[in-house]
Amino acid sequence: MENTYITRRIDELGRFVIPKEIRKNLKIKDNDQLEINVIENKIVLNKYENVKSDKIISLIISILKKNINKNVIFTSRDTIIDYSLIKKEIISNKSLNEEIMNIIEKRKVLYNNGSINLSNTIINVFYSINPIIINGDIYGSLIVYGNEDFQDKEKDIIQFVRIFLENYLE
Repeated sequence: MENTYITRRIDELGRFVIPKEIRKNLKIKDNDQLEINVIENKIVLNKYENVKSDKIISLIISILKKNINKNVIFTSRDTIIDYSLIKKEIISNKSLNEEIMNIIEKRKVLYNNGSINLSNTIINVFYSINPIIINGDIYGSLIVYGNEDFQDKEKDIIQFVRIFLENYLE
């Protein structure tokens, strides 16, 4: 991103508005959190990703993958955070595309058969997108996909893991 020189006034409560163009470019949405740092007498704002990869999440994803024999991806609202892919492909820390982010924003579980764009790789599979919602806010999602349709047992296991993660991350 190129340097932008925009001035803003700070109000009596110390607030200022980040211009819409900057928020859009950085994918900062309403209610997102920002990290505030002071580095060499400069205030630096970073989008705060409250979803971090950890051993428990990696273990749960590995167990899920093993039990349903499908690829499983754990995401924040807009980034792939953790992965457990059958072919051991690594796509962590890549941005989600707008289509998947829009599905997550709808807050509904989706099971589909067709094309899905994962990190600029379009694949034709059976897939599921499961938003993780905590305290009414979208936290991230579980994306599960494979070459075979989902059985009822697999759907139950995926929902159990989603609910576990919502409680674990709360």
